[in-house]
Amino acid sequence: MSPLPKRPSRAGNVAPPAQPAAPPVPAAVTRPAFYLTLIFVFVVYGRFPEIMDMVTGSATHSVRIIVGLALLATLLFGGNLRPVFSKVGICLIAFTGWMCVCVPFSVWRGGSFRMIRDTWVVALFSFVIIASAVQGLEQCRKIMYALAAATVFIEIVTFFMGRVQQGRMALLGGTLGNANYLALMLLMGAPFCLYVIRTRPGFSLLKLACLLMLLCMPVTVAATGSRGGLVTLVLMFLMYFVPLPPSQKVVAGILALILTVIAVAWSTRSALDRFRILLTTTTPVHLSVSEQSAMESAELRKDLLLSSLELTLRHPLLGVGPGMFAVANANYTEEVTGHPSFNAWHETHNTFTQLSCEDGLPGLLFYGLAMLFCFQMVRSAEKRAHADPALVPIKHMAFALRLALVAFTGTAIFASNAYMYYFPMLAGLCVAVDRATAAWLASQSPAVSVAAHTQPQPATSLPRYRPAGLAGQGALVWKGPPSA
Repeated sequence: MSPLPKRPSRAGNVAPPAQPAAPPVPAAVTRPAFYLTLIFVFVVYGRFPEIMDMVTGSATHSVRIIVGLALLATLLFGGNLRPVFSKVGICLIAFTGWMCVCVPFSVWRGGSFRMIRDTWVVALFSFVIIASAVQGLEQCRKIMYALAAATVFIEIVTFFMGRVQQGRMALLGGTLGNANYLALMLLMGAPFCLYVIRTRPGFSLLKLACLLMLLCMPVTVAATGSRGGLVTLVLMFLMYFVPLPPSQKVVAGILALILTVIAVAWSTRSALDRFRILLTTTTPVHLSVSEQSAMESAELRKDLLLSSLELTLRHPLLGVGPGMFAVANANYTEEVTGHPSFNAWHETHNTFTQLSCEDGLPGLLFYGLAMLFCFQMVRSAEKRAHADPALVPIKHMAFALRLALVAFTGTAIFASNAYMYYFPMLAGLCVAVDRATAAWLASQSPAVSVAAHTQPQPATSLPRYRPAGLAGQGALVWKGPPSA
């Protein structure tokens, strides 16, 4: 009887211990570029230079100075330009290039050139600065807090300096002197105030200010008389209300009802008449002065929409020139009617037809693709967050960005915002959050894969290698261990 084979020692039967899990990727180092980006976001979104100009009575170029400093710091001190060439960035760069192609064919080349230089360049650099300078989830959070603080600043300034002009609440000058733009800024910033309330631990002055802003914002938007703002506000509330649990829905519904009553009592007769036009299908027999004004405004918007569509059909490829709809529409109206019309000298009051008639259908395509990719980014982040409870902070970020994008899209149907910085700033933040989410997930995946092999595994015998024949004949052959 052959003796039993020797039992191998325990040490020889156990695979070497696995290496410890790789530590998570450290937080992004805060660099001067990020600090300047924080200042840039607050100053530009809060319209701080315009408000200071109204207070001091002097015009400055502080926005361009801050844009230049932030861009220079981004390029010199740690900015990452790779996100600029993401799908969103490529679409915005392509849109910029196409606008430059359209300029020589514009009905007023000098006006188109100045519009790109003075307005769109600031908007495009807003995207470049935020997308390249903001790195990591913590910096994304701080940028959102800066947007919330800027929105609170706008609400405070409106409360103390806002005036009712022609029945609508607005400031006395600057961008916020347009009631539609005031409503847009408050609606786009409201999701970031909600983000502060959801994520800021404990009690803080910023959290209290954001809560008060969310309570005052519906009243202010109603006082502006912006019909696009009202429709967008209702849509945003439904997007927030539907996912709530039943107990919170009761509280939110009661609060919304109270704020609606306050908004109706606070709004002027002119603003309420503008809202009533949205629900009226027939023309009343007897109209008040404010109702007649609201009806004329609705008819004018309809005529401008039809004119922008007609100019799109006439110039489908290159358009009439960036920012030149008013000039082209005045010429078109005089050509059709035989006499000039003062009402023709207006914007399209629709961002999408503004793009199609001024930059042609290719311009609308590039801009629309950039918006679509932004929605895809935040939707993808939300889906990942739903699958993993550890991604709750990312879920709140993505939800706030989605609401802000909806605010821009909803108001874009009623206003001409194509070349302003509103969307490029949101697009840069979408790219930054998407990149930070991918980096966080990549930092967690090695730990998961290594943790699965931390248990001792039985060692296996290695096969013996038999070399190939001479002169390269034959293949490499692996043989198993010899039998006992």
